[in-house]
Amino acid sequence: MRTHSIRTRLIKFMLAATIIPLVLSLVITMLYTRESIKAQSINENTRLIFQGKTNLTNYLSNINRASILVYSDPNFLYNLTKSIDDYQAMAEMYSTLQNLQGSLPDIKQVYLHNEQTKQSTLITDNVPKRNLREKAYESAINNSEKSMLEPPHALHSYGFTPSPNDNPNEKVFTFHRPILRIPSTVKLASLAIDIRLDGIQAICNQLYNAQDEELYLLNEQGEIMFSSEQDKIGKPLAGEDASLASLEGDSGYVDRDRAIQVYEKLELSYANWTLVKRIPYEVLYRTSTGLITINAVIAVLALLVVIIGTLFISIRITRPIKQLASYMNEIQTGKLHVAIEDGGQDEIGMLSRRFRQMMETINNLILRKYKLELANQTNQIKALQAQIDPHFLYNSLQSIGTLALQNQGQRVYSLLTSLAEIMRYKMRSNEDMVTLKEEITYLKMYLDLQKERFDEQFEVIWELDEECLNASIPKMTLQPLVENYFKHGMEPQLGKGHLAVRAYRGSLSRLVIEIENDGCSIPDVRLRALQHHLGTLTSEWEDAEHEQEHVPQSQEPESIGLENVLLRLKLYTDDSAALQIENVKPHGVKITLDYAWESERHESSNRG
Repeated sequence: MRTHSIRTRLIKFMLAATIIPLVLSLVITMLYTRESIKAQSINENTRLIFQGKTNLTNYLSNINRASILVYSDPNFLYNLTKSIDDYQAMAEMYSTLQNLQGSLPDIKQVYLHNEQTKQSTLITDNVPKRNLREKAYESAINNSEKSMLEPPHALHSYGFTPSPNDNPNEKVFTFHRPILRIPSTVKLASLAIDIRLDGIQAICNQLYNAQDEELYLLNEQGEIMFSSEQDKIGKPLAGEDASLASLEGDSGYVDRDRAIQVYEKLELSYANWTLVKRIPYEVLYRTSTGLITINAVIAVLALLVVIIGTLFISIRITRPIKQLASYMNEIQTGKLHVAIEDGGQDEIGMLSRRFRQMMETINNLILRKYKLELANQTNQIKALQAQIDPHFLYNSLQSIGTLALQNQGQRVYSLLTSLAEIMRYKMRSNEDMVTLKEEITYLKMYLDLQKERFDEQFEVIWELDEECLNASIPKMTLQPLVENYFKHGMEPQLGKGHLAVRAYRGSLSRLVIEIENDGCSIPDVRLRALQHHLGTLTSEWEDAEHEQEHVPQSQEPESIGLENVLLRLKLYTDDSAALQIENVKPHGVKITLDYAWESERHESSNRG
């Protein structure tokens, strides 16, 4: 393969035009996708962790409210000062502690050490245990005047004999509250409430995916209150993660150690905890990595297709296509009889042969259509004039003669003027197309003569849109349609006749002309035959052989006039021109013309 060949240059260009955009697209897509995923993940997890913080705050607040249940018993503080031999006081105190133990489902047991009587009491499974000891059980000692939460630890019985139902492997966290003689700060007793981890675990399990993500609930000393790894619960956070307990601010996120760590701080007086969720990069970008991999595979496949396609195009397609393009250039200059050579036996060769056949067909059709239109224009106009002139002239002159015998000179002059204008209009042979306004003026003079002939037995209604009067129409189109009313539709027995002529603009810039009368209707059989004949002319308009063999003289006179009008509309306007005829209720006929507003063909025809 030569360095300067078209094939080499095309391959280099296609590779450069493909590789550079693909690589840029992959890099930009990767960066944008990762940043978008990161921002979206931070927003979603921030809301999720905030909701978790709210749920945990409510949960701990419920425990705190349960712990002050002892203060709601007005006798409880007083009973603490009574002798242990006061059984009624002891019974009331046990009852209060049992109510406390049953107030929340997660409370496992309640321990109380009376500093006044040195009596320790344990309520577990609603069973009270008591003994005398100098000081509270070691883990229950709280020298602070405030409540506090002890990190999770193994369940123990505070020095009492364990119950058979106790599970030594079960972990609980303990809520410690000093019982004070309010409003003084004298400590009466120490209260310890052991709480199962089920409630916190249920809240935290909704905040992370255990398979891919990590979750920590830390106190201010960095001890783990809850973790996605069960064996870490109750232990200090070790290693680099130890700094999570001292994160700045009430909330936020930290991007480090190839992970996003979103956090919220509870900041309760008895629980200054931090809720941290850790999402590793490999989890965060898993979707984007898969997408980039797919895009990379597609890019490689696209490169292979580009190389193969470039070779194929340069070798098999470029040369014969250029040859065809040269033929088209010659045809564009007006040389329709170009000698088109075969391009071989493949698809390009077939395209060349089809192109040659198409040009031969086009040349034949152009010549044939041109001759056909000339013949149609001449024959249709002659046929139309031949069918109108003799009868109209005879009837008009007869009416004028009758007026002359009646010595109505002014009316005779008016009618003769109208007849002269009609003849002059018809003799303007150099115009194929006129404006609708000129055609209406001619029609009004024609109807004026007909009114004289029929002694004002009909009335004309004009409904013409002003914007339609400048539209083009083949000359002498409307008069044959109106004349059918006087030949076939007028019936004195039906009373005074009405003839309506309407013109308005239809959809898609089309001109619609309606001629409607209330005379005799067309018999159904004849109407269907007439509609079928007009429909056949429309559907077979493109068939040149059909046009040549069509002989309108074999039809009825009414059909000849309608057929001439339809064919002239198609010749002088466009192939979509239509003529419809139908009966109206209770009697009468309506004819509708519908054709394109105007075309360059008409203008050029008039100029010629």
